[in-house]
Amino acid sequence: MRLSIGGSFGTVAVALAIVAAAAPAHAQDDDTADEDDPSAEDPVSTPKEGIEGGAFDDYATAEDKQKADVRAEYGIGVRFRTVYVPKFMLELFVEEASSGVFEPGLGLELSRRKGNFELVLGFEYESLSPENGFWLDKDADPNVPEETPDLLEFDDFSWITADLAFLFNAALNDQLTFRYGAGLGIGVVLGEVLQTDSTCVAGTDDIREDCMENPNGAQVDEPADLPPVFPVVNLIVGLQWRPIEKLSVNLETGFRTVGFFGLSSNYYF
Repeated sequence: MRLSIGGSFGTVAVALAIVAAAAPAHAQDDDTADEDDPSAEDPVSTPKEGIEGGAFDDYATAEDKQKADVRAEYGIGVRFRTVYVPKFMLELFVEEASSGVFEPGLGLELSRRKGNFELVLGFEYESLSPENGFWLDKDADPNVPEETPDLLEFDDFSWITADLAFLFNAALNDQLTFRYGAGLGIGVVLGEVLQTDSTCVAGTDDIREDCMENPNGAQVDEPADLPPVFPVVNLIVGLQWRPIEKLSVNLETGFRTVGFFGLSSNYYF
């Protein structure tokens, strides 16, 4: 029986402020000078400052100037993550899986930040291999010869991903911020998943104990049908710590087609 497991691994801002400026008020001088007196002249007005002088937008102007002074910074960093897919999630697509996925990963980040916004381009590698073992197709009965499980062997089954994330930081104090965002990318599949037919004893209840590979089956070490790429849907939450101005350390978790948690660090120039 051919088991399709491709679907098992396919599990899947901010308001801008508007500042209004009030038009300056105009003062009107009374003309009390005698027209016949040539020495009578309009008094020289003394310039006034601040709100009294009509500069109601001084504060908004200062704030806008401060924002304009913030320059973009560019950084490079590394990420250390663990990806996971619980067994029960895989069993949304198959009747029984050999195990879930829990594997470490390593990646590189290129980032741009300005103020509280970060744009992060990430490249990452992880293994996606569960344990080798028997997998039973959805709604299949291992006691029916045509529906027996397949023995799956994961031969360096992994992926390399590239994703672009849009991240925002909400300050908690001078060094610590709450970090959140989302992004999209693509994952290129590496390795193979090899399928071999099995045979099971009558009255099978536990396919791990009661089934064995069938060397004379229709498929023996046959590569499973898997897409060459997977979409990467990226959702991130976490904390960012800036021990010094140019260095950030991020504790993060989220979902990037598969669940993940880990650390990343960036140095900015």
